[in-house]
Amino acid sequence: MPVTRERVDPIRDQADLGLVHRRWILPDDVQRPVPLTQIARLWRGLLDLGVLNAGEEVRLERFGQDEADMPAAASPGALLAASGAAALVTQVVWTDEAERRDPYAVEGEPDPAGFRDYTLYAVDTQSRLLLPIPPVARICAACRQRLPLDLPRFGEGVLLDTEARCDCGAAYDLGRDKGELRNGAVFLLEELACRAALSIELPRAPSSEELPDGQVAALLSEAFGGGTDELADDQVPAAD
Repeated sequence: MPVTRERVDPIRDQADLGLVHRRWILPDDVQRPVPLTQIARLWRGLLDLGVLNAGEEVRLERFGQDEADMPAAASPGALLAASGAAALVTQVVWTDEAERRDPYAVEGEPDPAGFRDYTLYAVDTQSRLLLPIPPVARICAACRQRLPLDLPRFGEGVLLDTEARCDCGAAYDLGRDKGELRNGAVFLLEELACRAALSIELPRAPSSEELPDGQVAALLSEAFGGGTDELADDQVPAAD
């Protein structure tokens, strides 16, 4: 199995790292509404806490449109303007930057040292959902068919058209239909799908299975309107 290379002296291009670890934090109920006002408040909170770098630019992308770089201070407002669309905003920071806060720090030390690639996703439309870890097939609960999936990519996830139907005519049933992952694991679609998510890319998996930073965890819980789940995607290529 390939081994992720941990950096002692951070390399300023995470693309040189090879395989990385990615954590996805998402609401624990796909049916729970997550208004754009809460998404924008979360991104602003990460800037205010020093998790993100307020002095650098971020990249904003809307599905089907060109991406744009902008000052970090303007990005919460840009998220608010993404009504009716799927949008993401992303920034790469480094744990050795002055006053940078690492939500996975252990006893005040970054875990691991190096880069953090933060990407916040918001899907503000009823006809689509984000699947952070792309499934390769849908198993229809109505007819039991296994149907290969080739869904449009958005960031490091894919978008599911909830209005699409199986060959048998059945609409998606998130609580009964299943998604098969590339490694063969099978989950209910409601366990894989979300309307909002924060992904955090690191050089390797941190020691903690959940965010040890209580203030950042509370910020996420407030923005997502309740409990959260974490999905781990290990040994994956770094984000573009």
